[in-house]
Amino acid sequence: MRPRRILLVYLALSSVAVPWYWQFLPIPDDAMVLGMPTWAFGAVVGSLSVSIFSAWILMRRWPCEEADDAQLDTGQLGQQGDTEDRES
Repeated sequence: MRPRRILLVYLALSSVAVPWYWQFLPIPDDAMVLGMPTWAFGAVVGSLSVSIFSAWILMRRWPCEEADDAQLDTGQLGQQGDTEDRES
């Protein structure tokens, strides 16, 4: 997933998580879902969606240890910039 798409998904999920738009929906003010006002339920669901998407992005795009181990086995890891890191 491209960084631009990730940003767009975050913007969409964040706009759902913040209940600013509930005043424009034809939902009664006293409507309840699972014992919570509908706007609070929407905020919880939106926040949970942002958390799940963040976890999915981190699990999918974060470099894994197996790749580092494979590079270490082939001698590719730490060759470039290794001495620069020690000097600073």
